[in-house]
Amino acid sequence: MVETTPKQQTVELIKSSDRVLVVTHTNPDGDALGCLVALKIALEKLGKKVHLACADTPAKIFGFLPQAENILTKIDSTADFIISLELKHAQVERLGYKKNPRLNSLDIVVTPKDGRFREEDVQVQGTKANYDLVIVADTPNFERLGELALPTDVFYEVPVVNIDHHPSNERFGKINWIELVATSTAEILVSLLEALSREKPLIDEDVATALLTGLIYDTSSFQNVNTTPKSLTVAAQLVAAGARQQEIVKNLYKTKSLETLKLWGAILSNVKEDRARRFVWSEISAGEMQAVGADQSALSGVVDELLKSASDSDFALLLSERGGDVHGSLRAIAKGFSVAPLAEAFGGGGHEAAAAFHVQGNLQTSREEILLKIRDLCAKSPQAKLVEPLSQKPETPILPEEIGEEVKGLAGEDADEQVKPSQEEGERLSEAVREPKTKW
Repeated sequence: MVETTPKQQTVELIKSSDRVLVVTHTNPDGDALGCLVALKIALEKLGKKVHLACADTPAKIFGFLPQAENILTKIDSTADFIISLELKHAQVERLGYKKNPRLNSLDIVVTPKDGRFREEDVQVQGTKANYDLVIVADTPNFERLGELALPTDVFYEVPVVNIDHHPSNERFGKINWIELVATSTAEILVSLLEALSREKPLIDEDVATALLTGLIYDTSSFQNVNTTPKSLTVAAQLVAAGARQQEIVKNLYKTKSLETLKLWGAILSNVKEDRARRFVWSEISAGEMQAVGADQSALSGVVDELLKSASDSDFALLLSERGGDVHGSLRAIAKGFSVAPLAEAFGGGGHEAAAAFHVQGNLQTSREEILLKIRDLCAKSPQAKLVEPLSQKPETPILPEEIGEEVKGLAGEDADEQVKPSQEEGERLSEAVREPKTKW
């Protein structure tokens, strides 16, 4: 018996399903939202009833995506309880109900028009979930679904298809379609929709635009090292299918709110350089973000487009306060330098070029401890090139113009999961994550 691939299994499940729920991770980025929108439009063409859900409301910059306004923030986990009445022996004249306080019950009263009903005429159908298939897109683990994971009966009772491209994926679905060498989950979905398009074309202008949004976002408009020949080929294919590439570029890279510009200015004014350990870092507090009227989504791209432009440094670090935690975003600047070990030291993770971590607390109480640990790791790391004695004062404020002369626009949110491995690294990682950690 020939074993079917995750792609083939996914295609068959979709074909046999009528009601599909598509969900993604909290703080959805361009890849996650592009996948949701593309799947809704395409699967509805096949006659499926499709609902989209994400625990957080999408950022305003993604408002250009069609169907983005239809993304729910909660899963409707209610189910119908059906009572069937056979009409062979009588017709219905009146139907009503009344509460029975003594038995704490609800009595349904059916008055026959002629004849009479018998007990054997009544059938009861048990509770049935609202969906018969769940697709989890661009989400490495179940916890990243946030509050969507609370009605867990939906995920236990319904088959889950897990489609992702992150090496950290915990393979929590009934079907796990994980492609580590893909630049984005949107790139994987192109293959899926092509397989489903044999009877009816599914990739129209809107679907192509949504998928290209995901691909452009996760490659930072093809600037990241994760850009592959295949990603460029797929992008060309989507443009040929009618993807509105200029609309994507305008919204993601050429349009910035006043709040975003003020936020970037605040972060630039906080930039410091540690010459001895060869890194630049900055911070932004919750109070500063509130003062400029910005939210977390406005942080997207700051590290990639501003701090990562600094010269003569090995890496960049941005510390920000998020919901009672301090979030650290790391980006490699020097060729061959890996920031992954730095993030892992704090319980985080990522890739060589981009990683991230969370630390409980606030900037006031956590800043020095984080910096001290990073400096110690840099001093002990064989990849660090110390240019000054470690006894010298490490921090030197630097002016915004020293960061870089050109800012090309927003990149991706927290690219701890945005920069992908090479083909060779992807094959090695595939072996490491072959066995699922959680089974549904």
